[in-house]
Amino acid sequence: MSDTHVPEAEVSNALIPESDDSSDADSAVGGLTYASSTTSARSDVYTSVEEFGRTYHGYKSGKYLLPNDEKERDRLDLQHMLFTISCDGALALAPIGKPRRVLDIATGTGIWAMEFAEQYPDARVTGTDLSPIQPSYVPTNCQFEIADAEDEWNFSRPFDYIHGRALLTCFADPRSIIQKAYDSLTPGGYLEFQDGLFPFQFMDPQPPPENPLRSFLETVAECGTKIGRPWTNVQHYKRWFEEIGFEDVEEKRLYWPCGPWAKGDKMKKLGIYFMEDMKHAFEPVAMKMFVKILGWSEEKTKKFLDEEVMPLLGARKTYMYETVCFTYGRKPLNP
Repeated sequence: MSDTHVPEAEVSNALIPESDDSSDADSAVGGLTYASSTTSARSDVYTSVEEFGRTYHGYKSGKYLLPNDEKERDRLDLQHMLFTISCDGALALAPIGKPRRVLDIATGTGIWAMEFAEQYPDARVTGTDLSPIQPSYVPTNCQFEIADAEDEWNFSRPFDYIHGRALLTCFADPRSIIQKAYDSLTPGGYLEFQDGLFPFQFMDPQPPPENPLRSFLETVAECGTKIGRPWTNVQHYKRWFEEIGFEDVEEKRLYWPCGPWAKGDKMKKLGIYFMEDMKHAFEPVAMKMFVKILGWSEEKTKKFLDEEVMPLLGARKTYMYETVCFTYGRKPLNP
């Protein structure tokens, strides 16, 4: 049963729109190591693919939807700020103690892995990704590997903590990734996914079905399903954790407003950052989905995006928000 619906009372307690007469002023937001996998010697690992004026990963080209260029790296680092602000600076919500071996799947720029390595100097942190976009100068207890999490996992030793976030666009079968993580954990080790429900939702007044922003989100979700990589799987994470055998499974939900409409300094900052995040994500998503899957022309797609969708991001009385689910569980001591 679908669980993308979030109780209105729960959301209302977290996201309170400013009154309509609030001023616009309120919206202001007052050691060298690099380890690579055995694939790293192949030229396609470091070769970028150019499309729609952006660059994408060359290793297993086309598997991941979003770019890997400088603009995208900036967006990913902004997204990191969204997660850390939401969690008041915490990098993990699971009660992980002092893990010694840590894995970060789909690490992106590696910013989470590097910060975790700094905060846990006794841990050995490994980040994996399809794109070699991580820096070379990193904490001495942090390393990166070029790897596809959908392939067989061949790590030599199990991990005490496995982390992944913003994975909703990544995998055809997230349940299989959860299973691989379970198999790769030490008894008593934790898996934690931090991810958002999709399509994004709206507080009342609900936009009509023909609203361009709502239509865009629903169409993107349909395209994800069409290509066999549904963006709607986050709602199932908790159940899958439990079915696979994790104990003490928890799901905590936090909220990101899109735009500076929610009350409170923290929510305003989250709203502005999330709006910027989406401004930079929507264009490559639209190009890939609408042009390559639906067959729209680039001109038609850009016009729809620039003239109809983008003006609604953060617009007054367009109370869009994302529900971010922090799901974690412990592998039994006697599995």
